[in-house]
This record gives sequence, structure tokens and C-alpha cells, in this order.
Amino acid sequence: MNSYSDLNEQIETLLSIGFILLILLLSVIIRNWYNLYKKRSFRKKNEKLIIKLENREIAFNNYNDKLKIINILKQKEVKSQSEILNLKNELKKYKQEHYTTLNDKEKEISDQKRLIDLQQKAYERYADYKNVEANNTRLGSHFMKNVITQIYEDLENTENTYKTFLGYQYKKEKDNNKIPSIKALKNIFKLLDYNVAALNSEGITLENEVKHINMFLELINYLKPNAKIELNNTLNNEQLNSIKIKPTLFFPFVENALKHGSLNENNSFINIYLKENDQKQLSYCLVNSTEQSLDDNNVTTTHFGLNALKQMINVYYPGSKLKCTALPNKQYMSELTLTIK
Repeated sequence: MNSYSDLNEQIETLLSIGFILLILLLSVIIRNWYNLYKKRSFRKKNEKLIIKLENREIAFNNYNDKLKIINILKQKEVKSQSEILNLKNELKKYKQEHYTTLNDKEKEISDQKRLIDLQQKAYERYADYKNVEANNTRLGSHFMKNVITQIYEDLENTENTYKTFLGYQYKKEKDNNKIPSIKALKNIFKLLDYNVAALNSEGITLENEVKHINMFLELINYLKPNAKIELNNTLNNEQLNSIKIKPTLFFPFVENALKHGSLNENNSFINIYLKENDQKQLSYCLVNSTEQSLDDNNVTTTHFGLNALKQMINVYYPGSKLKCTALPNKQYMSELTLTIK
């Protein structure tokens, strides 16, 4: 009995152990199945994750590529902005240079216009000066005609005064002329040379001017023997040789006296006074007889042919004065006061 009982106990024990083992096996099987299920589930998720990761890697790589492109574009943009800035700076610099050049050119054009205007004015003034000089460096054609006519008459009279007797010539009458006709002709040639040379001469000494004025006066006296003609010079030799004036500056006074004065009467005259005044100025004064009393209101420098001389004085001798005055007893005075540097 005890054996059977022991056997039953052993069987029960074995059954219990078998049951436990069965439970363990089932547990292992269930666990393995569960693990397999989970493993499959994880594998799917892993595959999905791998796919997702790959997609993300692709996307990330695409993003990196895009980022690189963006960086490249940014660099290009920065470079472009830098180039644009440089271009703007260059454009600004070019504009400044252009405006500066334009201003310089405008200034240069303005200076050229100003220079041309100055040159034109200078040329016009030069032409005016030369016209003034030409007007003053001349002997009146009427005066020259009269002198040459008188010389011709004198030569003709001289020829008629010589007679022939037995092959010998003798002079019938005495020549009353103050200067011979040949000398008058020589004086005309010298005065013509002096006038021509005056056009190209800047200045001559007073001594030279006075010398030719005396020639002019001799010719007037040759034409007008009744007129008393005097030149009173109180300047010393040093002044005559050191002071220089424009050639033929004093000629218009003499020509004016010859043209408008009365020099055929016995009491007719031309008196010339050349001196230095108290202000150390050169004074040249001519007084001549006239045909009738002249009213100051009716006397003008143009009437007496001194307008060109007045222009020359204003040009070459600023500060000088030209005065023309009618005097009592049928006299007229022309006075030139020169400020000599």
C-alpha cells in the first residue's frame, strides 16, 4: 500500500512537474511567439523607420544640396551686391569726374570765350589805335597840293626870271621867297618819310618831333609869307632827348591852325609854346589868328579836326588834357597837357 501510495505520489509529482513543464513550455512558446510577433512588428517598424530615415537622409542630403546652393547663391548675392556697390561707387566717381570734367570744360570754354572776347576787344582797340595813329600821322592832301603847286609856280617863275644875253644867263629879278623851292620839296619828302615811319614807331624824342614841326612851320611860312610863325621852346637838351612821345603827336595842332586859321593878313600869326609846367607835365600850346571872333559855345574839337588827337591822348596818355578855347581879338588857343611817365 505504501508502494502504491508512493507511486501515486510520484505520479502526481511527475504530473505536477509535467504540468509545470507544460506551462513552462507554453510560456516559452507564447513568449517566443510573442517575441516573433514583436520582432516582426519591430522589423516592419524598423523597415518603415529605415525607409523614413533613408527618405530623411535623402531629404537631408537634398536640404544640404539646397543649403549649399543657397549658400552659393548668397555668396553670389554678396558678390553681386559688392559688384553693384562697386559699380555704384564707380558710377558716382564717374559722374563726379564727368561733372568735374564738364565744369572744367565749361570753365575752359568760358575762359576761351573770355579770351576770344578780350582778344577781339584788344584787336578792335589795336585797330582803333592804328586808325587814330593813321589819322594823326598824315599831312593834309590839300596842304601838300598847295605846297607842290607853290613849288611849281616858284620853279616856273625862277625859270622866267633868267634871261640870255650873248650866250650868258642872268637873273632878272630877286627871289623874295624865304626858303628855296628845292628846300621846300626836300622838307615835304622828309615829312612824308616821318609820317610813314610814325606808323611803325612806338615813340620818338621831343627833339625829333620839334625838328619836324619846324619843317612843317617852314612849309606853312612858305605858303603864307605874311604870317609870323614862332616856336618858343623852354625845354633843355636833356628833356628834349629823354622825353619820348608818339610820332606826329603835335602835327594836328599845326594842321588845324593852317586849315582853320587866318594866315594871309599882315598881322596873322602862329605861336607855339613848349614847356614843362609846375606839375612836371609837358605843356604844348598853340595860339593862332582866326578870320572872325569865335564863341566858346560854337567851338568843338571835331570842328577843328582834333577829335582823333583826343582819342589818341585818352589811349596813350591817361590823365592828360586837351583844351581848345576861343580867345578875344580873333585868336584861338589849343593846349595839350601831357602826363609823361
